[in-house]
Formats: sequence, structure tokens, C-alpha cells
Amino acid sequence: MTASNSINTVRGPNFLTKAVARVRLSLRSKLLAAFLGVVCLLVGITLFALTTLQQANERTQDLIRDQQRVAYFNDIHGYLAELNSLALAIFVPFDGENAAMDGGFFGGATVTVLSRVNTLQGYIGRGVRRFGQDGMADAKIISDLRAALDDVRTHAGEVARLGRVASKEAAAAYALDNIFSRVRTMQRTTYTVVQEIEAQMAEKARATTTAYDAARQSIYSVALIVVGLALLLGYALSGSILWAIRRIRDALGLVAHGHFDTRVSVPNRDELGTLATDVNSASARLGALYDEVEAQKAQLADWNAALETQVTDQVRQIERTNRLRRFLPGQVADMIVSAEDDANVLATQRAEITVLFADLRGFTAFSSFAAPDDVIGALNAFHAASGPLIDAKGGTLERYLGDGVMVLFGAPLPQADAAQRAVDLACDMQLKVAQAMAPFRKGSDDLGLGIGIGTGAATLGQIGFEGRYDYSAIGPAPNLAARLCDKAGAGEIVVSHATAWQVEADLSPVGPFKLKGVGDEVAAFVVGKRAESL
Repeated sequence: MTASNSINTVRGPNFLTKAVARVRLSLRSKLLAAFLGVVCLLVGITLFALTTLQQANERTQDLIRDQQRVAYFNDIHGYLAELNSLALAIFVPFDGENAAMDGGFFGGATVTVLSRVNTLQGYIGRGVRRFGQDGMADAKIISDLRAALDDVRTHAGEVARLGRVASKEAAAAYALDNIFSRVRTMQRTTYTVVQEIEAQMAEKARATTTAYDAARQSIYSVALIVVGLALLLGYALSGSILWAIRRIRDALGLVAHGHFDTRVSVPNRDELGTLATDVNSASARLGALYDEVEAQKAQLADWNAALETQVTDQVRQIERTNRLRRFLPGQVADMIVSAEDDANVLATQRAEITVLFADLRGFTAFSSFAAPDDVIGALNAFHAASGPLIDAKGGTLERYLGDGVMVLFGAPLPQADAAQRAVDLACDMQLKVAQAMAPFRKGSDDLGLGIGIGTGAATLGQIGFEGRYDYSAIGPAPNLAARLCDKAGAGEIVVSHATAWQVEADLSPVGPFKLKGVGDEVAAFVVGKRAESL
């Protein structure tokens, strides 16, 4: 381990970053608070912009109302001009033709004036209903106009009366004084109102433009402030996280290079602060473990030396076992390798075993006409199919017999179910060998497998000479199995009476047979399909 290390590779945080780091909240809560803060700022600027737009809209609506007022009073002015022309018709100069007219002329003219007065009053009434008299700035003017029109109506009736009962000059003079003058006055009033409204509109337009520019500047300023606050908040929050992460990263880098006395300190009171504490604890624990490992290193070196010697011996023993397995049954090879006293290796003994003999029927005839490669190929296929099955059933391959094999069950190691294993192996061999021999039959039934199985006593031991010994079995059991194999046809399995009583299989009696070297006639059984019970 190195001397104590302190993490100073990253410049310390500024005041704002440190203040955010010291807030006792989880990272999730800080991020959520920052998100909500930014959202509130955005909502604030949005509300401010909406308020400004609403004010601009109100000014625009006010200007539209003023335009409607101007159009309204212009229409009234037009109606008044038409009414004024009608009023002039009442007192035009009289010529000879007019002089012949009577008072009925004034009656017709006044009816036309009254009709126009009614039309104008109706238009004024519709405007009042449209704008609302209480809300109009010109309500007093409208009221005066309506009152003046009422007076015009009254005076028009008086003109018509004077035209009938008095002179025409008197009627015309009355109309000039009381109708024409009033209409002219109303025209001047409406013209003045229009001029005032247009002046107000111009002033409002200037004020609206100024307010719009001010509102735009205000929105820009507020937006800049909001963006600045959001950036500042994001900088402070990200800085408090990244600064702590960098310090922890540097500490972990030193620990990864073996500096287990490294310690890191951060101001964070959140998960990063907890992580820094855990890093310090892990560094201290790793330091202790490192010292412990160093102490054990020397001990492991001694153990490794001893282990290497032991492994070398075991490898040699495994290699020896594998070499023996190439030429001897697996069980025999294991006994030879594991025996401590060579004198007791595969000692001679007498035991009850089960022996399986298998022979390829028709192979002699096949080898007389088949090509050499096919002969060897058939033998290799036969043994390749039989060998794994023998190992799987725990049989001891005593010897190869060219086109046959001899397999022991219960030797050299005892097996309680030796007979059953032999019968199971025979059934499996019939199936696998038949498949292996199929390419060599050439459409005939040659190369079928005949199997004989016998159970009985046998003498077990080493047979041979110095430098080469074989483990073999001799006696009644091997002899019986060989003779039963001679009686088995291609595809048949013939078992002895002693074997039949120890297995579960579908058995059919055959014989009795008079077997060479056996003595009395021997009862036997042929194994058919497998059965659960005898």
C-alpha cells in the first residue's frame, strides 16, 4: 500500500454549487425540484406574455369600436345631409309655376322629411342597441340628436300647417328657421364628433404602438431572466452532481491501482455523499484484505509447490489409466492403478458371474467375397456400436474375438444385477449392431448378431507371462455362454436357466440342448420383447 492519498485533482465547487450540494434531499428530489422550478418560470413568463397580449387585444378592440363609432356617425352625417337637401326643397324660390302651387306642396315635402327623420331615428336606435347607450362615450350626443330629430318632426308638421292656412313665404321662413338650421347644427355636431373620435384613434394608435414596444421589451427581458435563472439552476445542480462524481471517479481510479488508503470527501448530503462514504469504507476494507492476501501469498507459494508435485503425480496416474483403458477393461485398469500392492492386483478368485458371448453370423462367408476395406469396416462398425454400450452397462470387455466379443458382468467387481445388465446389453446390441451392419448386408440377412448369456461359477485372475498379462475368466459360466451363443441364430439372444431366473424379460423356452463340454442337457430361453415381469 502507498501513503495516504487525498483527492485534490478536481477544483473545488463554487459557493452556489456547494450550497446546492449541501441541501439534504435525494438526487431524485433535487432533479424534481429543479424541473418544477423551471416549469414555474416558464409558466410565469407565459402568463406574463398572455397578460400583455390580452392588454394589446383590449386596445385593438377599443380601436375597432372607435372605427365602428366613426362609421356610425359618418352614416348619421350622410342621413342628415340628405335630410338637409329635403329641407331646402321646402323653401326654394318660387317661379311662375311654383306660384301656382298651393299649400299641398308643403304637405308632400314635409311627409318626405318626416320619412327621412323616421329612418334616421331608426338607424340611431339600432346603433344604440348595437353599442349600448350606457357604454358609449357619445351617449349625450346621441340623446341630443334624437331630441333634435323629435323637434324636426314637430316643426315639419307646423310647416305643413302653415303651408295650408298661411302664406307659402311664412311656411318657408318657418322651415328655414326651425328645420334647416337644426339639421345644419346636427351635421356640424356629427362632423365634430367624427373628427374627435379620429383624433382619439390616432392617439390610441400611438399609445398602442408604444405599449406594444414596451411589452415586447418586457417579454424579452423576462425571457432572458427566466433563461438565466434556469441556466444558473441547471449549472448549480449539475455542478454539484458532476463535481462529486469526478472526485469519486478519481478515488476509484486510485483504488483500482492499489492505493487502498485513498479517501474522498464531498459536501453532498444525498446519494453521492452516501456513495463517497461507501467508497471510503470499501477502500479501507480492500486495504485490510490486501494485507491479508499478501500474508497468505507466501503460504500459497508453499502450497502451490506441494500441489504441483501432487498434480504431476496424478496426471501421470491418469495418463497411465488412460493407456491401460485402451487395452484393458475399465474396471481392471482402475484396479491396477489404484492398487497399493502389486502382488494383490487382480488376485485369483472364484466367483459367480454372468458372461455374454456375441458373434456376427455369416461374417466368415462375408469376408470371403467382400473387399478387405469392407471387411475391416464391418468389424470396426460392429465394435464401435458395441463398445459404448458395454461401458454404459458396466460390463468388462474380456476380449475381442474377431467378429465377436466376450463380456463379463460381476467381475472383477461384484454386481448384484449382473444378469439383468447382460440381458439389457444384449437387447441394445441387437438394435445398434443391426443398424451398424445395414450398409454391409447388400440386401441379404447376413451379418446378424447371435448372443449367448450364461450365469454360473468362474475362476478369475491373471493369465499370461512376464511383461504381458490378461485378466480372464475360465470355467463353467464362460463355456456355457459360448455354447449358447453357438445355438443362437442371427438376431437371437439365448440365455441359460440360471440367467433367466434373475432377469425381467419376455422369455420363450427352447431346447433342451446337448452342449459340448457341459454334460447334461441344458434348458435355455430365447429373449423376445422386454417385459416388466417374467
